[in-house]
Amino acid sequence: MTRLWLSRIFSVFGILAPPTIIIITIVAGLLTPGYNQFTDTISDLSGQGSAAPQLMTAGFFTYGVLIIGFSYALYLHLRHGFRAHVAWFMLTLYGVCMILAGVFKNSPSTNNTPLNTEGILHDTVIITSCLAMLFGMWAFAGSVYKKPSWFGFTWFTIAASFMGLVLSIIFLVQSHVPMAGLLQRFFYLVILIWIEIVSIWLFRLSLKP
Repeated sequence: MTRLWLSRIFSVFGILAPPTIIIITIVAGLLTPGYNQFTDTISDLSGQGSAAPQLMTAGFFTYGVLIIGFSYALYLHLRHGFRAHVAWFMLTLYGVCMILAGVFKNSPSTNNTPLNTEGILHDTVIITSCLAMLFGMWAFAGSVYKKPSWFGFTWFTIAASFMGLVLSIIFLVQSHVPMAGLLQRFFYLVILIWIEIVSIWLFRLSLKP
């Protein structure tokens, strides 16, 4: 199978990733008694205190695998240059961290419950995933800067990553306020929109000779 075909196939992984995790998050929230999409975080859906964590755990696994495929599609297309390799590594790390977020469960979200070892590991992979995603976006922006086929994507990526950085900082600083879930969803929405647009464009490029 040629590199072009592999890039085409794995770019579909990126196209599927955002709607997959969005649908699973919404459905898992509806199936979890007492869950609030605005005040509770996504991790609470698969956390140690969740009534039905299986669906969100499967969602983290599925999303992580799709992201790893998307990162490989980008690598197959860009390939050359240090920044292209950094983007591949960081986006792959982001996908791996999403899988691990399903392995390590979040600690129960109550003020009287301290973080246990599994909860600390969960928070660690989530923070690592955010940093990996942002660094991957910046490396991608540098890699496609002078490529005519990716015209405009450098500044689009910088704008999206800056917005994601601001939202992630706000979420970390205000993670215990009533609207923590909403802040987290705004951050992921920015990331998911970037993944979707880049994946669609990558698939379009793979159709060209």
